[in-house]
Amino acid sequence: MEPALKTQGEVIIEAMNLLAYDAMALGDLDLRLGPEVLRQRIAEAKFPILSANVAIAATGELLAQPYFIRKIGGHSVGIIGLTSDLAKLTLGEAGQPYTILHASDVLPKYVAELGAKTDVIIVLSTMGLDEDQRLSRQVTGIDLIVGGRTGVELEHGWANEQTGTIVAQAALKGKVLGRCALHLDSGGAVTEHSCELFSLTDEYADDLEMVSFLDNYPVE
Repeated sequence: MEPALKTQGEVIIEAMNLLAYDAMALGDLDLRLGPEVLRQRIAEAKFPILSANVAIAATGELLAQPYFIRKIGGHSVGIIGLTSDLAKLTLGEAGQPYTILHASDVLPKYVAELGAKTDVIIVLSTMGLDEDQRLSRQVTGIDLIVGGRTGVELEHGWANEQTGTIVAQAALKGKVLGRCALHLDSGGAVTEHSCELFSLTDEYADDLEMVSFLDNYPVE
């Protein structure tokens, strides 16, 4: 059994802590761990684990925090997490502890909240490219959507000409990493962007600290 499954995601959180992640969004497969285990993983993470649309069915309370704010380069940046609606299909009967809220219902609320507090709004999405593009048209005020799940390699990103929202996505399973730079004016408005992808070929050496961590991770 793979360490990630056997440790119920604990090894993943420890590795992400080592990599000093800024944030992550819950995916539908993460929900299979169940609310109690997920809360343990969230507590172990040294970074925010976000989801604005997964609630506990019994109470209606969100499983994770919907967003967080951090300072980057002198600007306030709000980051929102979205979990795929496909959780309803992938979880089946196991989905009963959760209520998956429609992203288009909850996102405008949090974008409005952050719009009054931040210069830049980023959405971390596990919805897939089609949904990310739909949300970019439907909800104004988002500067960047960093998407996943579908694994479409958007080499230079995709920009919604009407709303200005940029959608970025790299390949699945860490084979390609993406970098997207937003250029802001003195008032905090995004004036331009540049996105690029990097294929993790053999020319990039392994991180020895990470290799040692994985090789020596105790899995019973």
